[in-house]
Amino acid sequence: MKLMDRYMLREMVVPFLIGQCAIICILVGTMLYNNANILIQNQVPVVLVVRIVLFFLPFLVHMTMPVAIAVGTALAVSRLVRDSEITVMRSAGVGMWRIFLPYFVLGLLLSAGDFYFGEYVVPPSIQKLNGVFAEIPMHLKRLLPQVGQLVTSGDQSYAIIVREMIPKIGYIELKDVQIIATVNAVATKTAAPFIVYAENGRYINGDWELEKPHMVMWREANLTEMRPQSATRFKLHTVVDPQAFQTGLVLQFPMWQFGQYSATRTFRELGEAIARDRKDGITNYNNLMDYHFKLSVPFSCFVMALCCPPMAHRFARGGGFMGVLLSIFLVFFYWNTMLLMRILGSPGMEGKPPYIAPYVAAWFQNILFVVAGIFVLKRSE
Repeated sequence: MKLMDRYMLREMVVPFLIGQCAIICILVGTMLYNNANILIQNQVPVVLVVRIVLFFLPFLVHMTMPVAIAVGTALAVSRLVRDSEITVMRSAGVGMWRIFLPYFVLGLLLSAGDFYFGEYVVPPSIQKLNGVFAEIPMHLKRLLPQVGQLVTSGDQSYAIIVREMIPKIGYIELKDVQIIATVNAVATKTAAPFIVYAENGRYINGDWELEKPHMVMWREANLTEMRPQSATRFKLHTVVDPQAFQTGLVLQFPMWQFGQYSATRTFRELGEAIARDRKDGITNYNNLMDYHFKLSVPFSCFVMALCCPPMAHRFARGGGFMGVLLSIFLVFFYWNTMLLMRILGSPGMEGKPPYIAPYVAAWFQNILFVVAGIFVLKRSE
């Protein structure tokens, strides 16, 4: 690596780390501020709040890596332009593409790293976060079950009805429980069609344990009824949001629409689910969109590394804070475009096709910013 490359990379290390830490602190503070009244009113233990923050951090790091790239490159280039160092490089015959090449390579490497981080670190942390959500009701002093209403599991695979919930030490005692495998569970082959009922049961950290259950199951178009036995137990592990147990306990998380379901599954698992759906003649637009966003979000690190340096070079003469303002504007525009595309790429009511194809929704903002970055870079050259 040449001296110029090392110098260019060294200039962005500190802004990159500061940008990453700053945006994470802002998002964590926003999360705690938005949920402060709910957490305090329900007297949620501080230990659980700390665990929620810790398990949510990997997801925030994964999603905000492009922001850190934008801030780091924009601030570094702005400083170099103000001190006329890029002018010196250009006068020595070095082209703009070559000057910014270290940032392009770094963005590509961080895109690959962010992808694998989202594959191997984020899903386990989100699963632990869902486990904390499932644990919250057991630490509350009062439970208000939604009597007569269906409670849906986090993955939409099961519908649950509970007549009465009694909090105990370490678990929740259930009275008159009925669990139904939904169409989603059957379509994804998570479970065969069944309905199970029991007079008594327990709920422990996402585990539903029913005593002496009455179970009706369909197998290969044949109806099979299972009668209760003295030692028979039914056990199912599925996480339910805490608002299913406690009225008003609805927690708000930044960018949670990207992580509630898709972040719990890897790219390979989404691909296998899409292949099963295609084999069964089913088009699951949510899986398709999550599949493409699994690639497009990490790739945005390279997009920001390609777009922000030429933009910062063009506008850096405007003042010392131009790099910060430029990076904020670009990130704001990028994320809002991504949210808009996600809305337009989501299926409509009653499973109607989305306005635009999922792969277009996932990659539109990346293509837009790549074209803009190349255009500005050529104009600067």
